[in-house]
Amino acid sequence: MRRLARRPALTALAAALAGATVAALAAAAIWPTPSPPRTGQPLRQLEIPLDAPAVHAGNLEFRALALRCGIAVIIGTHAEHPAKGRLCRIRVTVTVDDSVSARLDNDLHRLVLTDGSRHTMDWEAMQIKRQPLTIDIGAHDSATYDLWFDIPRDTAVDHLAVTNDKGMPTADIPLPQRDWPDRAA
Repeated sequence: MRRLARRPALTALAAALAGATVAALAAAAIWPTPSPPRTGQPLRQLEIPLDAPAVHAGNLEFRALALRCGIAVIIGTHAEHPAKGRLCRIRVTVTVDDSVSARLDNDLHRLVLTDGSRHTMDWEAMQIKRQPLTIDIGAHDSATYDLWFDIPRDTAVDHLAVTNDKGMPTADIPLPQRDWPDRAA
């Protein structure tokens, strides 16, 4: 007699589970997929996000996050710096993909223009904006900061060539080409 009493309960439970499964599948198909969580810092004024893939140079992974060019002058807490041409600021994240720490000399990176010319980092802009000229990054750790370059007016950027050490091969991060209005930062 007890067996017969359990059968309707089990049938009801199976029906409820089947209904819940169908409802969950329908909801997953109908509801929009949420955006992936944003990482890093929000964009600054006139900055564009970059979706270039990360590149590797030695045991370092480089990812360009944002770009802004056309900067005519920068102002810091202790100095003002007019560009000789126009300044470009590239926000990068560098990650050590190894179990040892790394010391990175940012002066080794080059901003390459569409005409093939290679430009070194603007030391003065880096100092005024208090960005690292060299940086120590711990094992399996990351650092995010800006690289500043002064390039001739009326030229376009092509890519950022990054490296992990002097004499080592570079890895190229493609950058978008666009017209930038001259502004201050």
